[in-house]
Amino acid sequence: MLKRTNINTYRRMLQNARTPEEAVTMEQLRAISQNIPALYLMLTVAAIALGATFIGNAPTLLTVGVPGIFVALSTIRLAFWKFGDSRLMHPEEARTKLKQVEVLTSVLFLFLGVWVWTLLPYASGEERLYLSFFTAFTGASSTICAISRPRLVGVCLFMTLGVFCLLFFDWNERFYFYATMQLGVTYLVFFLASRTYKMRLAQSVVLLNRLNAENRRSSELADTNESMALTDMLTGLPNRRQFFQDVEASYDPKTDEKLPVIGLIDLDGFKPINDVFGHTAGDTVLVETARRLKRVLGDKASVSRLGGDEFAYILPRTVSQKEAKRIAQQIVNAMNEPVQLPNRDTSRVSASVGYSSRAFAVKSAHDLLEQADFALFRAKEHKVGQAIEFSASHAESQLREAVVHQALKKADLEKELRLVFQPIVNSTDGAVNRCEALARWDSPQLGSVPPLEFVAIAEKMGMTQQLTRVVVRKALEQLRRWPELPSMSVNLSAQDIISRETSDSLVAMILAEPESVRERLVLEVTESSLLNDMEEARYNLMKFRFMGLKIALDDFGTGYSSLRYLQELEFDIVKIDRSFGAAINTTARGLGLVATIQHLCRSLAIECIIEGIETREQLETARSAGCRLVQGYLYAAPLDALELHAYLTGEKKFPSYRELLEGPARDVA
Repeated sequence: MLKRTNINTYRRMLQNARTPEEAVTMEQLRAISQNIPALYLMLTVAAIALGATFIGNAPTLLTVGVPGIFVALSTIRLAFWKFGDSRLMHPEEARTKLKQVEVLTSVLFLFLGVWVWTLLPYASGEERLYLSFFTAFTGASSTICAISRPRLVGVCLFMTLGVFCLLFFDWNERFYFYATMQLGVTYLVFFLASRTYKMRLAQSVVLLNRLNAENRRSSELADTNESMALTDMLTGLPNRRQFFQDVEASYDPKTDEKLPVIGLIDLDGFKPINDVFGHTAGDTVLVETARRLKRVLGDKASVSRLGGDEFAYILPRTVSQKEAKRIAQQIVNAMNEPVQLPNRDTSRVSASVGYSSRAFAVKSAHDLLEQADFALFRAKEHKVGQAIEFSASHAESQLREAVVHQALKKADLEKELRLVFQPIVNSTDGAVNRCEALARWDSPQLGSVPPLEFVAIAEKMGMTQQLTRVVVRKALEQLRRWPELPSMSVNLSAQDIISRETSDSLVAMILAEPESVRERLVLEVTESSLLNDMEEARYNLMKFRFMGLKIALDDFGTGYSSLRYLQELEFDIVKIDRSFGAAINTTARGLGLVATIQHLCRSLAIECIIEGIETREQLETARSAGCRLVQGYLYAAPLDALELHAYLTGEKKFPSYRELLEGPARDVA
């Protein structure tokens, strides 16, 4: 027999069944097995009671020996049930065991019938009545333990009724005649109840099987969904969510003495492939990148795709820092190999890698991730296509960044932020055509913080929207004070361009101004700010254009898709990047590029400004390329409001181009 099984074991046992009938058979065996102790207890007590009734009247073998043998056999059977094989059965084994139970039950009932028959000659009238009760009651009550198996119940009841009729039925004794009739009907009801029980059992088993099947499917679906939720579908690598889970699990300061190494990878030059060859080509590059990373890292590390063209890896504690450096360089070298695109063209991308160091104490693996992120930022800032380890200088910069960040969060920007203005001059007559408003931050704690520092930190920390709103508000105030200024430009960051919340708040702020003020406001955007989400940038810029504002494209010529932007977005002004202005008189190619841009702007009716003019030679070359509007230190560094106002009122005047050429050399401001 089987041991009593818990519900989980029972469910696993039913999973072995191939059909509902087999499942019912296994459940019948389980139900009967659970009733075995009660059955043997009942039969043992009944046998002892019957034997004791005839002590002194019948031979000792019948009154003591038979009950003793029965008790011994029952104990053996119970021990077999208790300590026997409890493994999960297959349907064929269950069917065989049920047949064994049926045979053993028939033998048992036959044994009890023979025993009652041998005791009859020694029975008085009352004892004969007790023998009939023993036969009828014991047999019928025993079937309750096997009610789940109608065939077994039928065999038991038939044999019980047969033994009763054979030993006690007599046409001349009304008691036994009516007792036989009642027993026959009662046994029939027992049998019908057993059949009903089996039907209910079959329904329950089928329902449970369906429930188990649904649970398995749900579990499999949940596992699949979890796998999909943690896997990048394009490359098959773990995704950002899985990576951050792996990062948290990679280091526990309470138990781990040595740190893992976390590396971040960013592809350089991926965006142009998407723009020029399409997303299919871009996907090919990403899949190939994943393949190369797995080839380089092998089983030594886990590699994930964080999204876009960003990847990451975690090296275990067993990898030395020297080996970590070698692996990072191997990644850079692997990504320098050309990639074949679906159209059979070949293209190249490079990879910048930043990875954490073990030279600094950390509180969690998240600190290592911040190290890698900082090192990657420095890698892309200095030169693309290189691997950089987090260093002491990075730690200093990171600490400074944290200090500036905290000060920026607590700053009263309305009071601490001020504007300076760099004039944009018409070089022909020296008139101020417009000016560019630039933010300066004077922190009570840190003093004057360079704009390149706090703007970069604000962008990284997601605080540019607050800065932009303050700058635009102050610029509008200044425009109200300077009605003589033709226009003033304000820079929008990449985060501003793709944020509807920021653009809506700016629209509301600008709409509150009179038309004479808001039409003189120019919004400058850089090419790089358009890379993240072109459609969202277009949508937000159109809001400003509908209000009558002019839009300027700053740093033109440094991005990958300059001409595309001129084609798809309606710009009023193009500002040629200062790198062209600084090098315009050093190479013929530089002059040719500036002249080409100027000619393109003229053909599109777009105003063109060149930045970075610091010498008379650069100005002369710029004018020969057709540029009249210039911005640079040759005329002025950024001025405060009072200084610029002197130029607006005519108190001061910038020299014209002719005056510059004829006069003495000017010092760069």
